Amino acid sequence: MLVSINELARRGDLSGVQALLESGTAVDFIDNGRFNETALQIAGRAGFLDLVELLLAAGADVNHKDHDGFSPVTSAARARNWAVVKRLAECGADFQVYDGYGQCGTDYLSRCRRQKMRQEIEDILAKRAAG
Repeated sequence: MLVSINELARRGDLSGVQALLESGTAVDFIDNGRFNETALQIAGRAGFLDLVELLLAAGADVNHKDHDGFSPVTSAARARNWAVVKRLAECGADFQVYDGYGQCGTDYLSRCRRQKMRQEIEDILAKRAAG
């Protein structure tokens, strides 16, 4: 049985995802039409930073929105996976995209209790805004 990139991302299967990417599977392949999620969103929400890194290196869309308006940033931030959120910020993710709950990445970031991490992410965003 063939397993999709999204299912492998859900499992955190780094080598499986890498093998699919090497065989030509599109990094932003969507096999879950009702949800319209990509592997990056799934891995970010689960907190699989190594998998997020692999997907980003393969060109994953950091600003893809699913059918509920969730992006990789809002998915990861809502799940409190701050290391993933930081990496997405470094890769240019849009923190002003609103999800189905009417929240954006900046809103979720205000909930980060790890002050050092929150400050690092805010610094990344401020540097990007400054040009």
